[in-house]
Amino acid sequence: MNKPSLPAAASQPLFIVGCVRSGTTLVRDLLRRQPDVICPEETHYFRFGEPFRTDSSNHTLLNLPTLKKHRDIDGVSPDDFEKMHGGSYSRGELMYRHVDHMARARGLESYKWFDKTPQNVYGLPLINAEFPEARFLHLVRNPLNVVASLKLGKVMKVPDVHGACNYWIEAVTIVRQMAPLLNGRLLELRYEDITADPVANMQRLLDFSGMGDRMDLYTPQDAHEERNQYLEILSPEEQQVIKDRCAALAVHYGYDLS
Repeated sequence: MNKPSLPAAASQPLFIVGCVRSGTTLVRDLLRRQPDVICPEETHYFRFGEPFRTDSSNHTLLNLPTLKKHRDIDGVSPDDFEKMHGGSYSRGELMYRHVDHMARARGLESYKWFDKTPQNVYGLPLINAEFPEARFLHLVRNPLNVVASLKLGKVMKVPDVHGACNYWIEAVTIVRQMAPLLNGRLLELRYEDITADPVANMQRLLDFSGMGDRMDLYTPQDAHEERNQYLEILSPEEQQVIKDRCAALAVHYGYDLS
């Protein structure tokens, strides 16, 4: 890989993937409390299907307003990104350069890093190939509340209940198909368990990922209850659609939608 020289620990990143609206931002913010840990804003480097450095891929990465905004938050200027992109021959190389740029800006010579882009689940086979030592966290949330959040649309809006279901179904299906190939490098956590007991579940995540060991940074006050907003947002007919389409997969994670 034509990548910059990185600290040894930086070759073992963590990728947080799954369905949108499943708590990935919450876990990112908790994990960012660990010292000397780099996490870009959502990169989407592995999300899109066009081959890297094709015209379509270049246009998306260079011009998509959301990605430009995220890079601005990370301190990556348009000129910096063009240089990083132009010197990279694969998505993984670009990811390495992005993280290394952020680390150098913070003056870190030794660091660990993770990526929180739930939609990168669509590129899970490529991520696994480009980062053979990476670990993966799959966050899962009750599909009734995922679909309700998507219908509400405070962050992203998906009014079609079937489209919203497919966000959940496709992410879970991809992870379940890939799990046997990840050789123990996959941890699956439920959003509801994290919010109910953040201390215990962050201990599990830190033990699994190696992203840090500062458990004093978490307290029971980080907990909050799941509101089950689907009861207010979704009609009985919409709830039934979700149960019909998601129940078989949901039971694998302990959700009894019946």
